[in-house]
Parts: sequence; C-alpha cells; structure tokens
Amino acid sequence: MDIMIKELKELTVKIAVLASKSSHSLFLFAGIAFLACALFAFPNVVYADSKAETTPAAQEGATSAETAAKKGSDADEMERLAKESANPLGSLWMLWFQNDYSRVEGDLLPDDKWVNSLKFQPVMSFHIEVADSKWNLIVRPVLQYQSVPLKKEVGKLFGMSPGGIISDPELSKIVKDPFGRTKGVGDTTLLTLVGPARLDGFVWGVGASQIFPTAEHDVLGQGKWQAGPAALLATFAPKPGGFNLGVLPQHWWSYAGDDDRDSTSMTNIQYFINYRLSETELVGMTPNIVINWKADAHNKLTLPVGLGYSNVVKIGPLPIRFNAEIQYSVISPDNVGSEWNFRLMFVPVVPNPFAR
Repeated sequence: MDIMIKELKELTVKIAVLASKSSHSLFLFAGIAFLACALFAFPNVVYADSKAETTPAAQEGATSAETAAKKGSDADEMERLAKESANPLGSLWMLWFQNDYSRVEGDLLPDDKWVNSLKFQPVMSFHIEVADSKWNLIVRPVLQYQSVPLKKEVGKLFGMSPGGIISDPELSKIVKDPFGRTKGVGDTTLLTLVGPARLDGFVWGVGASQIFPTAEHDVLGQGKWQAGPAALLATFAPKPGGFNLGVLPQHWWSYAGDDDRDSTSMTNIQYFINYRLSETELVGMTPNIVINWKADAHNKLTLPVGLGYSNVVKIGPLPIRFNAEIQYSVISPDNVGSEWNFRLMFVPVVPNPFAR
C-alpha cells in the first residue's frame, strides 16, 4: 500500500506538470478575450468610419502612388508586428491563448491517456529607461484550465496512512481505480522579464518566475508555492530567409504549501528554432523541455521536438498571430510522460496603453 500511495502521488504530480506545460471556465477566458479585443479594436473602427464619412472626396481622389505607399506602410507595420509578437521581450501587448492536447503513456498507466491544457496568457510590456537606453519589462501571468485523466477523489488519499485507506472502503476503491476525468483551473504561473528593447538581432533578458497553488482540485496542481529565476537568450533574423533562435529557461523550487505534497525542483526550458519564410510567416518549433530534479534518472527528462507553422494576419483592424504545431518527445520519463503533443495558439495583438 505504501508503494501504491507513493505511485499515485507521483502520477498526480507528473500529470499536473504535463498539463501545466502544455476563472472556472473556458467561456470565461473566451469572454475576456472577446471584450478586450472589442475594446481595443472599436476605437480604430470608429476612427476609420468617421474618416470615411468626412473625407469621401479625398479618398476617391487618392492617387495610385498614395495607394502604393499605403500598401507599403501596411506591409512594414505587419512585419514589425510579426517580429515583436515572436519576441518574448517585445513591446506589444498580447492576449495569448495556447491549447496543448497531449498523449501520455508510461509504466504507471494501464494504457495511453490524454491531457488537455488551455492557457490564457495576457502578455503586458512596459517601457522603462536604464542608463539612457530603452528597456522592456514583461509581465506574463499564465492562467490554466485543465482536463486530466484522474478522478478528483484521488486528492483525498494525500496525507492518509495506508492503514486509514485500507479501513475506508471508499478510499480503497479510489486506489484500485484512480482513473477518470477531472476538469478545472490549474496552478497559476507569473513570469517577469526585463531587458533591452530590440526588434531583431541579439536579445536577452533576466527575471523571475513563480507558481501559485490555485488548482481547483488536488489532481490539477502540485499544491506548492514555488519560485525561481528566469532568463531569455535569443537572436532574431532581421529579414526573411534567416532563423530565429532562442531559449527561455525557468526554474522553480517549492518554499511553502501543502505539507502532504512533495517538495519540488523543476526546470522548464522553452526553446525555439524558426525559419522566416516571409515578412510574417515562420516555420519551425517551440517545444518545452522539462527536467524534474527530484525524480530518478529514468524519469527526470522530457525532451520534445516539433514542426509547426505561424503567421500574423489582420481580422478587421485587429492583428492576430496564430500557430499550429505537432511535437514528439524523443526522451520521455518511464513512469508517466508525454509522447505526442498538438499545440494551437491564437494571439490577438492589442495596443500598448503605455506606449510613447
């Protein structure tokens, strides 16, 4: 029974980490995004309409040279938006939605299971000056809505002794059949980075990352307050035909939380390798390497590779980055690990209200 409880705890942590890699409702997140997009887009629409009403003759008399200049200006603006939206230390504000649908397998699972994680990440950039140079401060909270293949009642086993579980028929049933489906809010992450403001070339930043135990059910989170350093090292191609390369490592140690949950020491390294097909299009990958320093050698590392396509388009006045990517883990933990991951991203870009 000791082994079974230990394995269930390990299984729960593994699935929670997979879900986090990869507000009680999806509809709440969608509603926030819709309202925010409408709020920022509406003034632009009104301005465009009023301009059309007040200067019809001027618009009708526009020369071909003016039209060509406007097209060139729009293309330049789209290229700038594409560059900055691909840069984790850019100056844009973005309403970032990311959905990861992962197939997991391992010795602790009777068969393949599926984990789904929807993340809402409002990326907020603030301009600051350091020694007469322009820097960006990035604040990115990550809210998660998860669906994991465990019954929420598994959380009742944490902190229970084997004897107490054996004497309780309901708890014994959970141990015998812990698999089911639990949905709800997961743990919340807060990433902050600061570094020089650069559109392309070499970009770097340093900061901190925190995880807060906000999970709606025990099986959806790690039950610990966690914190640690974060950094960014990247180089961005100035023109199409070049590569964007970079790494964004974050590490967390637990320092407080539920005494019945194990302490944590976890590293997440998002790396990206993207080829610039055009001014706005990218082809490449953006997977997350996960290292659990508390696990044994056979269960420590998850190393995925992937292939995806990304572009920036306009829907009305609103620029939107979208991305679709498939990932495969070439190294995965023996007990529970991600094999395949399907990632979709939908990122409306909104004006920075503090831009000068």
